[in-house]
Amino acid sequence: MFAKEMLKQSLPLLIFCGLGGIIAGKTLGEMTDLLKNIPGLIVIIPAIIALRGNISTTFGSRLGSAYHLGVIDAENMWNEELKQNIIGSLILSFLVTIIIGILAYLITRVFFNINPDPLKLIFIVILAGMLSGIILTILTIIIIFAVFKRGYDPDNITGPALATFGDIITMFCIFGSAIFVEALL
Repeated sequence: MFAKEMLKQSLPLLIFCGLGGIIAGKTLGEMTDLLKNIPGLIVIIPAIIALRGNISTTFGSRLGSAYHLGVIDAENMWNEELKQNIIGSLILSFLVTIIIGILAYLITRVFFNINPDPLKLIFIVILAGMLSGIILTILTIIIIFAVFKRGYDPDNITGPALATFGDIITMFCIFGSAIFVEALL
């Protein structure tokens, strides 16, 4: 019975994950002009997607664990545990996006012998990372709350959902941030 329930909860989501990967890839395909105009942008894409996926899924897993331990539940979600996890997730996102921006600049210079504008590259990473971080934090809370309300196991839902949403949202945030920064600078 356990395998049947897990399959019922996870299969539709895993199919959605495949479609999400296609959407993220299509978004990357639409970025060809930006990738040519902003040296180093291609270097940040895998790093920022991995960052968002790792932080969001970890955040979701921590909330799932808190649920299993009885620290939070559907009626008592907005407690100190949730607030501390949100703050930690956003601070971690900000700090790591700065590091990714600096490393992307250095890698582009050293390995590709291209001199990108460091402020432009770092600003794109920070803007995309923070936008996607805020959106995914809100989405994580919504998903966790919906999963709790339906009585599903959050471990079956949050990981795949957040990884897929993370890829899609982060690609759109990188694309939008690059367009914004390109127009601004």
